[in-house]
Amino acid sequence: MKILRVWTLALLAVPVMAAPAVAAPVVEPAPALVARYNFDGGAVAGRISELSGRGSALTVRGANNGAVGFVAMGAGRYATFPAPCAATTVTCAKAIMEAPDDADLDPGIRNFRWAAAVRLTRAQLTGSANVMQKGVATADSQWKLQIGGPTGRAQCVVVARGSGQTFAAISARPVIDGSWHRVVCQRTGAVLTISVDGVPGERVTIPATLSMDNNLPLRVGGPNFARGADMYHGQIDDVYAQLG
Repeated sequence: MKILRVWTLALLAVPVMAAPAVAAPVVEPAPALVARYNFDGGAVAGRISELSGRGSALTVRGANNGAVGFVAMGAGRYATFPAPCAATTVTCAKAIMEAPDDADLDPGIRNFRWAAAVRLTRAQLTGSANVMQKGVATADSQWKLQIGGPTGRAQCVVVARGSGQTFAAISARPVIDGSWHRVVCQRTGAVLTISVDGVPGERVTIPATLSMDNNLPLRVGGPNFARGADMYHGQIDDVYAQLG
């Protein structure tokens, strides 16, 4: 009995170990639209309404008598841009739409999606054509959707802030057949993807630390009015950007 009591005391003396602490899960904010334009209301006093409630209106700008038109399609409208002109023409009509710099459009390293519906023919593609972009490749950083010449494939392009590294995801097939196509670009962590009408294109690995952040405006239809700029000459509808 004495031995039994000794073992009982020894068992009682063993300390109870606390359960290891469990870190609280990291909760990412839900994805949110931060800019959307469907052009159904056309331009009022040169401005196109923003529909997400977080972005700014687009302002229509033109050069050399260029203008953005708004054409009825069913119950809505789409935007149409000036036609290409001869390479020898000095004063070619150009038009873009732009919204001011917005922190919601500077995702840094966060997940980000940008998209538009496009309609373009081979004759309307005179080189690369910028559908939508924020930033330029030679300053700060950039994210962009363009139609690349001469093959006419959609391209999602990102340029890293600081390093200037450039990455592009390219669609599986051309989009210059005169039909409407929905093009979606997405940066998710260290992956850049593109899809056209739901069909995946390239998946490109990018640095997880790649940051997209600049103080330039959002532009739709071209980068600027410089001679030789990559202007878009077709139609665009339902442009949006999503953060997260």
